[in-house]
Amino acid sequence: SDLSGFSGTVKSIGIVIIFGIMLGNYLDVAKGTNRMALDAVRLVGQKHAGLAMAITGYIVSIPVFCDAGFVILAPLVKAIHRKTKIPLAILGVSLAAGLLSTHVFVPPTPGPLAAAGLLGIDIGRAIIYGAFAAVFMTLFGWIFAELYFRNKPESYYSYRDAQAQAEDEKDDSTENDSDLPGSLASLLPLFLPIVLILLNTTLGIVLPKDSPVMTVISFIGNANIALAIGAMLAIITLGKRLGSKTILKVMDNTLRDAGPIVFITAAGGALGQVLKVSGAGDSLAQTVLGLRLPFILVPFAVAGLLKVIQGSGTVAVITAATLCAPIASNLGIDPILIFLASGAGARLCCHVNDSFFWVYTNCLGFDMKTGLKTLSVSNLAMSAGGLLATFLCSLWL
Repeated sequence: SDLSGFSGTVKSIGIVIIFGIMLGNYLDVAKGTNRMALDAVRLVGQKHAGLAMAITGYIVSIPVFCDAGFVILAPLVKAIHRKTKIPLAILGVSLAAGLLSTHVFVPPTPGPLAAAGLLGIDIGRAIIYGAFAAVFMTLFGWIFAELYFRNKPESYYSYRDAQAQAEDEKDDSTENDSDLPGSLASLLPLFLPIVLILLNTTLGIVLPKDSPVMTVISFIGNANIALAIGAMLAIITLGKRLGSKTILKVMDNTLRDAGPIVFITAAGGALGQVLKVSGAGDSLAQTVLGLRLPFILVPFAVAGLLKVIQGSGTVAVITAATLCAPIASNLGIDPILIFLASGAGARLCCHVNDSFFWVYTNCLGFDMKTGLKTLSVSNLAMSAGGLLATFLCSLWL
């Protein structure tokens, strides 16, 4: 493929990332994400607030980077915890399960987007299969949290600042939703681009390329254009609440936020390319093939190893995809399976070298030990869910 390392990765996904982040920032500033969370709680009832958090995380993490998503929703998690007395770890881990699942599986999140590009998978197809696998990963994380933290004694958790935590427990100002945007205004800017990208994929299979409908759809369904439309729509539906000053400020901030993310993602692409060109990738691939592992465990193992060692799920997904692409073509395996197995592996363990780990512990007030005992342990269940989904897909692909 024409994705040579750094520049190729920037070229293929840079603009998509910028518009994706812009869309996420507008939803964040206008509190559209809070509206989604409250709707989810209403939908499943307060007793099942853990599931509501999981569903919210699943949706929010598609346009919003998972770290930012957790920061935005943490106050809500605490409010629901105070109101329902459901353990903080159940709510926090359930939210993390949703956020981290679509983060490794569903474009336009940078990691899966780049992996789809490197594997030559159509973005719409990546969204469909990624969304399917992310459901399993989210459910496994949520069910694990509900069962595992259900009856843990209070002494199981330790906090960074016990006094602040006690104050926090007393504070009973739950989010009232009078100052939140409407459900449609919050969801539309997020779902329209996804629908356009999927339309482009599905109609592309059915209709001839040169049909007038296809000409229009392939333009507006291009990931860059679709996300630009989503960002514009967010300005239209949420702009009145924000005012022009804020709209411009968000654009400004977006470019500042997008820089490092585009850079990290591209660096992941470059690292993958270095491993490929230097032959390190091939020798690793040969070694793994020599182990006679079932094939879907190969990208899973590579991504898992990289994730544990260097912390970035994005880099893990991209590098595993780059390394395993040649093996798949040799064995005639559908690249979507590599895409899914890499995503599952990239969730293997989130610990101290991952920024999300610190966002999670800081926002919930946990100390490092409790972070490891709650979030890191739960990641193993999420990873297993992703692997199961990959296996199910392998039965019919």
